[in-house]
Amino acid sequence: MNKAVLDREKAARLTFGFAFLVLAYRWFTHSLVYQLQQPVLYESGFDYTYWVYHFIRFPEVFVDNKWGARIFDIVLLISTGYNIITAAANRMSVLICAVAWTFYGITYNSYVCHFTYAISGLMLLPYVFLVKKKENFSLIWEGARYFCLYVYADAFIHKAFIGRNLYYFPMGVEIIKTNQAQFLLQNPRSILSPVYSFFITHPGLSYAGFVWMVLLQGSMIIGFFTKKWDKFLFWVPVLFHAINYFFVDVFFFELLVLNLTLLPFQAGSNRSGRPATGPSTYSRHTA
Repeated sequence: MNKAVLDREKAARLTFGFAFLVLAYRWFTHSLVYQLQQPVLYESGFDYTYWVYHFIRFPEVFVDNKWGARIFDIVLLISTGYNIITAAANRMSVLICAVAWTFYGITYNSYVCHFTYAISGLMLLPYVFLVKKKENFSLIWEGARYFCLYVYADAFIHKAFIGRNLYYFPMGVEIIKTNQAQFLLQNPRSILSPVYSFFITHPGLSYAGFVWMVLLQGSMIIGFFTKKWDKFLFWVPVLFHAINYFFVDVFFFELLVLNLTLLPFQAGSNRSGRPATGPSTYSRHTA
C-alpha cells in the first residue's frame, strides 16, 4: 500500500521563517538575551530543567556576560536564517538552531520570573527537522500535530473539569477588569475604553464570551479523530489568540508556529488534490 509523504522543504521554510519573525518581534520588544541587561534575579522553580540549567551555571556564559549574550543572539539569528535558506537540509545547523531556541526559552522564562508557555512551540518544533527520511519526517510531524491539538484540548479540560472555572459566572468580567484596568485608567478617552466598559457592566455577555472561548479551545479535540477539519481547526488558535489580545491584552502569537502542523504539506499533489505518483512522492509498504 502506498502512503503519501509530506513536503519537508516547505514545512522547514515556513517553520524557520516563522521563527525569524518571532526573533524580529522579540528584538522590537527588547526581549532578546543581550537586551535583558545582564539580569541578577531569576526563577528556577518551574521544573527540574530549570534547576539543572542554573545549577551548572550555564547562564554565566551568555546571560551575565555582555559579549556572551550578543554571541548567543547572533548564533540564534544566523542558524535560524540559514535553515530558512537551506530548508533545514543540514542536520548540524538544525541541531544548533533547535538547542539555541531551547536555551533561549529557558533563559527568557527564568529571568522574567514567569513561565511563558508561548515560546514552547519554538522550543520543540525545530527538532522535528533532525529527521532526514521523508517517511520518518511525516510520522514525527504528525506527532507535533497531536501536540498542537493537546495544548488547546488540555486547556479546555482543565477549565471545564479540573479547575472548573468554566462554571464561575464572574470569570469573564474579572479577566477583563484584571488585565485592562490600567489601560482604562490611563486611556479613558480611547475608542476601546467604551468597549471594555460595556462588557464589564454586562457580566452576562462577558461570561458568555468566556464560555465561547473555552469551547473554542475544546473544538480542537476534533482533530484527534479526523484530519478532515484541519483547514478549519487551523483558524481556531488564530481566532483565540486574536480575541485574547483584544480583551485580555495577552499576545501569545509565537505559539501559532504549532499551527503549521495543521497545514496540508502533502508532497507532489496535483490540481485534483490527489498525490502525484512517483518515487519521490510515495514510500512503498507491503499491505
